[in-house]
Amino acid sequence: MPKPEFDICAENRMPILMLRVTQLWRQIMDNELAHHGLSQAKWRTLAILALHPDGMIQSELADELGIEGPSLVAMLDRLSKDNWVERKHCSTDRRCKIIHLTQHAWPLIDEIRKSSEKIYERTIARVDGVPIAQVEAFFIELRERLYENLPEKKRHARAEARQANGSVCVEDVAAKTQG
Repeated sequence: MPKPEFDICAENRMPILMLRVTQLWRQIMDNELAHHGLSQAKWRTLAILALHPDGMIQSELADELGIEGPSLVAMLDRLSKDNWVERKHCSTDRRCKIIHLTQHAWPLIDEIRKSSEKIYERTIARVDGVPIAQVEAFFIELRERLYENLPEKKRHARAEARQANGSVCVEDVAAKTQG
């Protein structure tokens, strides 16, 4: 069988490279954070929530993590039991749960950031050849193009979430900033 000109499954092609780099980063982070008793699922959930200090709608968090709702519920139960996260009902829609980091979680977030910075310095910062800013700009543009190629339903949900002021219930954000 003739070999295709562009073999998407080749180890040195962009799609597989992105997957492998992500896998390796996560494995190194797992090793760095093992002494905190954090699995990859836990530290990724906490790290994403740290990007949204006003909280995230539970369904959007599941989408960000790339998991189904029932898997997230089990994860949130464990994180809640450990006092890392809390669930709050949206004041305008009782069906909507907003997930927040607890005050107890923020020192751990600092540890996650420190671990990530150490790995960054040992790896990414030592790569020569292309300025990091160019690589980041490339991935930002690629991310936007990939979002554009999501199925319509997912694309629409993401656009709505982005417009909803950091993805939380708008009324709750207003109440928080006023009170």
